[in-house]
Amino acid sequence: MPSSGNQRIITTGGGNPARGALREGVVPTIDIEVIAPLISGAKHCSHCQNFFDDAGISQPVLDEELNSYPEEIWQDYARLSQMVRDLSRRYGDQLRIVLIDPHSPMGLWKSVRHWVRTYPTFIVNGQAKCTGWDQGVLDSLLRAGGATALVAS
Repeated sequence: MPSSGNQRIITTGGGNPARGALREGVVPTIDIEVIAPLISGAKHCSHCQNFFDDAGISQPVLDEELNSYPEEIWQDYARLSQMVRDLSRRYGDQLRIVLIDPHSPMGLWKSVRHWVRTYPTFIVNGQAKCTGWDQGVLDSLLRAGGATALVAS
C-alpha cells in the first residue's frame, strides 16, 4: 500500500481518472479521507537504523514500540481496517480511500479544517463528514456522492 508520511492511500481500482465523470458507463470516483489514529512502528534515521540492524536490535525495538499501544487502540485499528476492507469490497473502483493519522501535519490540518474532534471521521469528497462507526450514515453519504454498492453489506 503506498504511503506518504502518516497518510496511507488505498486505491480500489484504476486510480482517479474518472473522478467527477458522469458520462454514460463511467462511474465517478468518490474520495474518502479517513482521519483516525494509525498504528505504525517508528523507524530511526538511516544512520541509527543501520546501527540497530547491525547490532541485531532493530526488530526488538520495533516490537517494543508496537507493544506500547494500549489494547483499545489495537481494537479500534482492527475495526477500522475491517470497515475499510468492507467499503472496498462493496464499492470497488468507485472509491479512493486515504487514511490520515491525526498526529501528522496533514491530519492536524484536516482536523482543524473539518472540525474533527472524535475518531474515526470520514470526509467524503472533501465536504460531507460523518464521525463514528455507523456504516449506515457513511453509506448514505457515499450514495449521495453517486456511489452504488456492487455487493450488499
